[in-house]
Amino acid sequence: MATRINVIIVLILALTLLPKIAQAQHQRGKEQPQAKTAPATASAPPLQPAEGASIKILAPTKGQILKGDKIEIQYQLAKGKRGHHTHAYVDGELMGMFESTKGTLNGVKPGKHVLELRVVASDHQTELDARDTVEFTTK
Repeated sequence: MATRINVIIVLILALTLLPKIAQAQHQRGKEQPQAKTAPATASAPPLQPAEGASIKILAPTKGQILKGDKIEIQYQLAKGKRGHHTHAYVDGELMGMFESTKGTLNGVKPGKHVLELRVVASDHQTELDARDTVEFTTK
């Protein structure tokens, strides 16, 4: 009985802490403010060769005006040799990670923004030179 309770406690802790640890790994870019029109900074690690990976933003479209703070995104993704998932940046700030070809970004403030999607390797750190950007406005 005590062993079963210990297993349950370990599972609860793992399910509670693992998402927070994974999110912390993706927050590495938040410490330094980044320019609105140039998401990549000199201090960011260099992008690695795409090796066949590519990405194309389908939504939002260039210049689109959206209402609210939830932005629906859609894109085409070719993973190539090393691509695994996508990081979504709004104005240089990491806002989401996606393994499918669509998703929702939450908490986007009103104003003009630049969305950048980057193909990322399975280590969650190596961003490939496969990216696309689009400008949009929220009200």
